[in-house]
Amino acid sequence: MVKRKPRLVLRVEDLERSIAFYTSVLKWAREAEFLDGEILQLRIPSGDAAILTSNSKVDITEYTDVAFVEPKPGNRFYLMGEKVAVLQKRLEQMGLNNYETEIDPGFGQTIFISDPDGYIASYWEELHMPDEEIIDLYKNGPDKLEQSLAGLTEQSLDLRRAQGKWSIRQTVLHLIDSDLTTFNRMKYALAESGRDYTVNPYDPNQWVSGTEYGKRPIDTEVKLFRYLREHIISLCELLPDALDRSVRTEQGELTVRTMVKMVAGHAKGHIKQIEETRQVHNI
Repeated sequence: MVKRKPRLVLRVEDLERSIAFYTSVLKWAREAEFLDGEILQLRIPSGDAAILTSNSKVDITEYTDVAFVEPKPGNRFYLMGEKVAVLQKRLEQMGLNNYETEIDPGFGQTIFISDPDGYIASYWEELHMPDEEIIDLYKNGPDKLEQSLAGLTEQSLDLRRAQGKWSIRQTVLHLIDSDLTTFNRMKYALAESGRDYTVNPYDPNQWVSGTEYGKRPIDTEVKLFRYLREHIISLCELLPDALDRSVRTEQGELTVRTMVKMVAGHAKGHIKQIEETRQVHNI
């Protein structure tokens, strides 16, 4: 399969320091240099690539895929295809403690690794969950979301559980957009199982500002969330081996089972944040 251009851009303070971290700790491989070494391309073990540069103003679009993510220091970027236990053991052997782990039993586990500039490399690994539980988690999402929002006023939708966190309104729009961005590839997998599919990543922080999450009503999106999931559930109930159908991506095969589980767990986590916000404000 043809290697795609980088879809992750990290602007760092000290390029050599960051190169040392990503090549020695995370085992990313140096692949190419541009502009006399100002821009470095690294290949991630999963098959994706990243651009590192210490120039805060240089235009990197010539060297990246059309769809790329450029997080800010302190923000997370997500990766798959690595074993959390292997990464954790490597960090311990190197005497590093710049990481946290999080386990959602039956769903997945994540290790969050902070780099020298404060970027957080977040490696997610799927754990086994029976198909019936995956479908139930996905199917019950709209009910859980509506229950978490019951009785809230327009003003209370703008409350946050802590400074710097998203408001309830922003959280709702984000979790629904995540379902939307996965919906298309699910449909291709269900209709044309086995075909090649190019996954276009999106930067949630850009969508927050780019589509004005902070100012929009949520009623239409909450209804859409239910209809999207009812549509996918109806196909999964109708089509034989629906959860085993898949598309081929740059990172390998991506099954409907994995996609359903991912968005179901993603929404579950954000619904929990909404409930935590309500507890903080006693509403």
